[in-house]
Formats: sequence, structure tokens, C-alpha cells
Amino acid sequence: NLKILLIGQPNVGKSSLLNALVGPRVTVSNYPGTTVEVTKAKKKINNTAIEFVDTPGIYSISDRSEEEKVTEKALFEEEVDGVIVIADATSLERSLYMMLQILEAQIPIVLVLNFIEDARKRGIKIDCEKLEKYLNIPVVPINPLTKRGISKLVDAILKIKEATKQSFKIEYNDHIEKAIDKISVQVKGKLPKRFVALRVLEEDEDFYKYLENKEIIKEAKRSLKEHPKVAEDVSITRYGTALFIAEKVTQIVHLKKEKKLQKGLDNVLFHKIWGLLSSGLFFLAIFGILLYLGNLIQRILMGWTESLLSYFGTAEHSIAAMILVQGLTGLAAGVSIALPYVFLFYLILGLLEDIGILSRFIVNAERFLKKLGLPGKSFIPLALGLGCTAPATRATRILSSKKEQFCTASLFAFVPCSSRIAIIMGIAGFYG
Repeated sequence: NLKILLIGQPNVGKSSLLNALVGPRVTVSNYPGTTVEVTKAKKKINNTAIEFVDTPGIYSISDRSEEEKVTEKALFEEEVDGVIVIADATSLERSLYMMLQILEAQIPIVLVLNFIEDARKRGIKIDCEKLEKYLNIPVVPINPLTKRGISKLVDAILKIKEATKQSFKIEYNDHIEKAIDKISVQVKGKLPKRFVALRVLEEDEDFYKYLENKEIIKEAKRSLKEHPKVAEDVSITRYGTALFIAEKVTQIVHLKKEKKLQKGLDNVLFHKIWGLLSSGLFFLAIFGILLYLGNLIQRILMGWTESLLSYFGTAEHSIAAMILVQGLTGLAAGVSIALPYVFLFYLILGLLEDIGILSRFIVNAERFLKKLGLPGKSFIPLALGLGCTAPATRATRILSSKKEQFCTASLFAFVPCSSRIAIIMGIAGFYG
């Protein structure tokens, strides 16, 4: 039997890969003690029962957010046979950073490159064979939709236990290496001593329990006078290594005219002044479209409702018919008023995410939200609050701390949902 974790950044294609490997039959549940969902699926391949676990999307192995804590526990506190790291071929260095963290834990890895076609359209070509030689792990380019590379990935998964210990090693500054050696002497447990020592230096408190003597932390840091922010120095070295590898295996082809146009648009959207102005105008335009189309659909639904109620109105006036008409009247009014706006809002929000506008909204929104002590990611729950407060409150779990979640949820009182917007518009229209 094999237990394989699927790890990657948000929207990198983990769910699509899981469906390509095992089909649509999966089990979705909350990780014990959290509100974070994990997806599990089992499949028997060549007499080998494999359990796949799709972990939450994260950017690194740390304990800053609930998702990262869940993935960290699944990796280092449970019995796993290997990891599939799904990387975005359009931004390889970002995924390589997290993969290097897992490599330091000496866990067998298969690196999967998704969005290969998109990368080529952007003029990015990745030499997979060269990347394999650098990292000494299997590298498989895939396309979950067309099933390209899936059979090769399955072969790599079946052989994952046969993989030797990874020989790739990041060399840190001499002073940091001495501190790693000093802490490693006090490490207990099954996890690699060097890996635990690095996590301790990066101030991950979940790994303090693997130390026989916690005083070694202060002693090691006293010897790092040249590195007062040793956690940042370790991260910088690791990211520099990821960037170096990505540059060595990546070839950039001359951009086409449409890509130059996209770059020009990004220069406008990310501008300090024009970016905020363009985002605000675009946001107002979206709500103008939302109100216009919502009103149009509302009229159509109300017309159908009146036709249906008029049919029941011609029926015999029995008690049952009266109750049915009254019930249908309330139901139809609620559906006709709220449904068009809620449906269109989530449809438009999904389209904005797919075309990349939502992420640019978040960057511009962060300039304002950070003045309220909130991260840019709080824009998503606040935007969802314009549709419905219930899913917006649930979406606050993407935020890193309880304080950020509480502060964001507190602002929902000032964010009218689509139902309230419909009532406000109705009252304004009647009395206006």
C-alpha cells in the first residue's frame, strides 16, 4: 500500500490531477481539529492500493496559516510514502522553493509540471531532463485535461519507494551551517536532524518538541551575531537556490505582441495612482453590469412567476389551494429577487479569477486594507460578502490569524449582501 500527498500552490491544478489519476469519486472532509478541507481518494493500480491525499494549497511549509499547519502535520506527523509536488510551469521558482523544503526532509518526491502549454505560449521552455539531473528526482510534465504524462506519472509513483535518499543539498552560510550542526546534536525522533535544525532556526515552534534540550536554541542564536534575522537569511538562501535552478533549466523566447500588450496593461493596473483608479472604475462597471443583467433576469422570472400564480388563481378556491398559492408567492418573490444577483455575482467573480483580474484587484486593495491592519487576501471574503454573508464568513479561514479573521468578519456589517442590495434598490426606486 502507498499513501501519496499532493502538494502545491493554490490553483496549480491539484484537484484536476487527482481527478485524472482516480476519477471523480473522492472523499472531502475537514482535517481533524480544523475547518480546512482535505480530499482523499483510493485506487488500485497493478495490485498496489494507493491512497491520494489532496492537501490545501500553500506557498511554503510553515505554520503561518491554517492550511500550512494542516499540510505540515500531514507531511511530518503522519506516515506517508511520498509526495507529488505540482508546480506551475509559468512560475517555476515559486514552486521550487516549497519543493526544496520537502527535499530537506528527505521525503521521496515526484515533481509534476503543470500548465506546460501556457508556459510555451508565454515564451517559457523548461528542460525537464536537466531539472531531473539537478534535483535527482523524477520530473514529469503533464496536462490533466488531456491525460498527457499521467501514465508516466503513475509509473513514477509505483517506484517511489525504490527511490534512494535525495542527494540534493542546499549549502547555507558557514555560520548557519555551524548552528545547524550544533542543534542537530540535540534532535530526537525519526525526522532528519538537519531538517529539524533548519525548522528550529526558522522559528517554527512545532519542531521544538523534537529537541532534547530547548536551551540549545538560545545558544545557537548567540553564535549567529552576523545573522540577527537568521530565519530570513535561511529563506533568502533557499529562494536564491530555487531561482538559480529555475534560471538554469528555463529558456525565455521572445515575447509576442499580445504579451507585450499584457505587460503594458499590468504596468497600468499596478501603478500607484492609475492602478487604484482603474480598479475602482472596473469594479463599478462590474456592479453596473450586475445590476443591469440582474434586473433583466429578475423581470423574466417575475413574469414566469405571475403566469404560474395566475394559473393557480383560476383553480378552485380551496384551503389547500390558498396555502399553496401563498407559499409559492413568497418562494417565487424571494427567488426572483435574490437569485439573479447572487448567481451573476458568483459567475462574474469566477470569471475574474480565471482571467487574472481578481489577483490584480487584491494587490491594489492591499494598499488600502493594510491601513486597517488587514492583508490583501481579506478582499476576497469582503467581495463575497456582496453576494452572501454566509459563504463570506466561511471564506475568512484563508486568512492567517484569528485576529485577521475576526476583523474581516466584523466589516461584514458594513457590506450589504445581494439580498439587502436588492431591498435597498427597491426602496430607493419606490421612494426615489
